[in-house]
Amino acid sequence: MSAVRLIVATATTVLLLVSAQMVSSQEENPSIFNGNSNYDFPTLDECSESSLALSKYGPEDELTPCILQSIRDFDNNVDSTFNDNTSEITLVQVTPSICHNHRDGAVTSVRLLNQDNGGKGIAIGYNRHHYVKFRLISIVGGNPNNIGNDAYSAIHEIILNSTMGHVATAHFILGSCSWAAVADKSVALEHQTIVISQVGPPGFYLGVETNPYVFGIHVNSDTYPLPALSALTFDLAAKSIPTSSQQVRVLYRDRSEFFYSTCQSVIDAAYEKGFDVTETLYNPDDDEDGNGVVNSQDIPFLDKLADELCPANTKNDDGSDQLPPAIFACVGNGEADAVLNRMRSKSCRPSLSWFTTATWDWAGDNPDVIPYFQGGGQWHKDFVYSDQFFNTGQEVIDYGLEKYGYVGNYDHVVSYSMPILISKLIESFFRVKDLPDVAGTFQDRYEQLRRAFVNINAQTIFGPVQFNEYQRNNGRGAAGMQWIPSSSISSTSEAAKSDFVLGCVSPSDQANTAIIIPSPSGEACNPGSYISQTLIETESGLLEGKCAACPLDSYTEEENTSMQCTACPSGTGTVFLEGASSCVKFNENLVGRLKIIGFVLVGVSWAMAFGFIAWVNIFRDDPVVKMSQPEFLLLICVGSLISSSSIIPWSLAEAGVEEDETSASRYCVAWPWLYSIGFVLMYSSLTAKSLRLHRIADASRNMQRKAVTAKQMYSIVILFLTIDIVILTAWTVVDPMTWSRKEMSTSIVDTGVITVETSGRCQSNNVWHFLGPIIAVHAFLMIITNALLWKVRNISDRYQEQKYVAIASVYICELLLLGIPVLFAVQDSASARYIIVTGVIFFTDTGVLGKCNSMHELVWKYDT
Repeated sequence: MSAVRLIVATATTVLLLVSAQMVSSQEENPSIFNGNSNYDFPTLDECSESSLALSKYGPEDELTPCILQSIRDFDNNVDSTFNDNTSEITLVQVTPSICHNHRDGAVTSVRLLNQDNGGKGIAIGYNRHHYVKFRLISIVGGNPNNIGNDAYSAIHEIILNSTMGHVATAHFILGSCSWAAVADKSVALEHQTIVISQVGPPGFYLGVETNPYVFGIHVNSDTYPLPALSALTFDLAAKSIPTSSQQVRVLYRDRSEFFYSTCQSVIDAAYEKGFDVTETLYNPDDDEDGNGVVNSQDIPFLDKLADELCPANTKNDDGSDQLPPAIFACVGNGEADAVLNRMRSKSCRPSLSWFTTATWDWAGDNPDVIPYFQGGGQWHKDFVYSDQFFNTGQEVIDYGLEKYGYVGNYDHVVSYSMPILISKLIESFFRVKDLPDVAGTFQDRYEQLRRAFVNINAQTIFGPVQFNEYQRNNGRGAAGMQWIPSSSISSTSEAAKSDFVLGCVSPSDQANTAIIIPSPSGEACNPGSYISQTLIETESGLLEGKCAACPLDSYTEEENTSMQCTACPSGTGTVFLEGASSCVKFNENLVGRLKIIGFVLVGVSWAMAFGFIAWVNIFRDDPVVKMSQPEFLLLICVGSLISSSSIIPWSLAEAGVEEDETSASRYCVAWPWLYSIGFVLMYSSLTAKSLRLHRIADASRNMQRKAVTAKQMYSIVILFLTIDIVILTAWTVVDPMTWSRKEMSTSIVDTGVITVETSGRCQSNNVWHFLGPIIAVHAFLMIITNALLWKVRNISDRYQEQKYVAIASVYICELLLLGIPVLFAVQDSASARYIIVTGVIFFTDTGVLGKCNSMHELVWKYDT
């Protein structure tokens, strides 16, 4: 009896408070109570516009309360509530104009439930021969944008109370929008009728002992930020970093239980886990600095809050870098904009940012800002909970788009789930009954039904539903969410539409991605990069990476949080590369001053060649010189000049590590041309003159007079030059020699400096495909020349050249046989390679020129 008196007393108090609120609202808005002051259910007209159209009413649009839906899909006369096999259960809902999602979802589920089992409704009872259909009375109570929330709440309660009084079979109340739901509670208590509320904050349900008819389908909004804090805890533990080293900074409103309790929950959890917590509580409606602007719109005031949320000082007392702060903010849209702008200007780099606005429409309006932001909510579109009509909640929203012309949100899914939940209660309650007495239960055993609801454990498209001691849903955790790269979610259909999508990170059985923590902006930069002040100040995405590659000739050796890179020491650099993790000092192994020796040898060879050219011209009428064919002697000297000239491009065919290799590659192509053509010109001339001498001697032995002109022998020179040029041209076109440098070894001498031993040389991919034929031509010339001279070895010593050419050939062969193996052995040493190749060219040329010296000896021998 005392409990009943307490309930009656409480109800009386609530009614008095509501009456006082109505009087106040009537004084402030007298027009809204004129004409239909009672707002009785029987006097309400049907709404003239759709649910969506009503939701768009603005401050200037007046709206008289009206009945939007009165669904009664019953076969018998509408005045008959029940028949033998089918019962009717009435659901009542009153909503403000703006809450189209909250009412349209319920319309969908009621229509589908009534169409079940071939239009009979839901089957109940042990034999499932009895059916239940639902009647839905959906009333739009007014436009709060026009009359204000307080006035609307008063009207809402009057209309709901009147409807419950006039509809005797009103068995359940479907809760209104979150802020308007408080008006449902007193009516539910007065009429002792279950109301399923769509409210998240836990304080709404604390009066369960005095009002046991209030049930909450929403999960606890206080748990929204906890997945982010848990992920931060795990990340620190994995890195063996104590939580006491991590700042957790919280900014939250003291108005609205949602804002206050949501952030207070993360504060309590952070203290419990040992974090370094800083909390900033403010009144958004106050004017702290007295400038006539409320705090929620006062930019200087919000800047001060932002500085407390993410201070500029990032150093510990010992001078070491602090960990980037973890930020939680329970704020509105405008406040979020101001706070984030200030944080960006102060170079803030949070390890995580959890904002209430991250899952609101604000995120859609700020796509460049939200990457990696975290938030929470009641539901996520990728949840895979299902029921008998839809496989996912997203399918419910897609169905609503087709039926009602708009894309709904999670409220649409929640309101859809409420009639489904009631149907599961009815099915469960009458499961073992042969003849379910639905009417009798609502008339005489409603308390039993309410208690059964307390203990329900149902699966809905909103997720598992079961109630805790406060009769609010704790069947699953809240939806933890984070804006992450679309590539991280392979299953998302939005991957091609946006770079970032709102991923689901909790509950674990529904998550489609893992939390990315710390955010890229809070991570240390990799070696070779640094934190760029420019990126912090200019990039919209506060949590995106702020690391930039180190400029040329600077480096960072390790992971760091430095705002600049270290300059390379003198004599080192980064080889025209940005983003270096060390500086490089190259030992380039260049020829250097040895080139002087090469140029001197060229001069010596040229001096010999020009000297012999002059000598031939002086003694060209001498019989010995004539017999030695001066035109070919001159060609030999010219060939020597060309061949020894190859030492010049050979000396210039190199480039330092940071130098352009184009000219070096050109010299790589040039020197084989000069050397090969010069060699062929020398030896083909010897071959031609030897063949001429052989033919003359052969004719003499046969007692024949035969004229063999020099012009006839030029064809031999031209033939071999042509063959040589064809091979060289093919080499140049198909696979030209290029200058290439490779690393031989590396060593670390000083911190941040790597010494690299390199060696460069001329090379081509298929060098032996062309060098082989050239060597064959050269060898053939040497062999055929010596063979011809061997055949004329018995002629007068005055005209005999065989021994001199043979000596020169053997000399050249010795050079090649010794030089080539040594060259392969020292190919990585530029100096040794240069000396050997230069020496081979020089001594080859001077060896052939030595043949001209033999002419000098013969002239001296026979003419003196």
